[in-house]
Amino acid sequence: MGPQGLVGPEGPQGPVGAQGLPGPVGPGINRLVLTGQLDANGEIALALPPAVGTNPSSPPLVACYTTDTLSSGVWLAVNDGWSATTAYCGLVFENGVWNAVLVQGAPGWYAAFVVAY
Repeated sequence: MGPQGLVGPEGPQGPVGAQGLPGPVGPGINRLVLTGQLDANGEIALALPPAVGTNPSSPPLVACYTTDTLSSGVWLAVNDGWSATTAYCGLVFENGVWNAVLVQGAPGWYAAFVVAY
């Protein structure tokens, strides 16, 4: 038997195989947006539905925004850290449900809470 010859050209691509089985369904994320008007003190508290969670040690994810008019299309992000001079927002667990709160805002402005759970 003699030495092995050169490798020939690559052949055409074969047919596509069958589709695999679908993977497991992930946990999914629900999104909820609540809006309301700040009171004369620049505050608002909105109760979140129980579906968001009822465990005081497991808060949902929340982002807060504020605007002077609902139709402007401009929402300013609110800092989630406490400040003695600027608006801040957060969550409070009370009466078995989470409440989204914003304080020290501009009276009469609007707040939007975007909640993921």
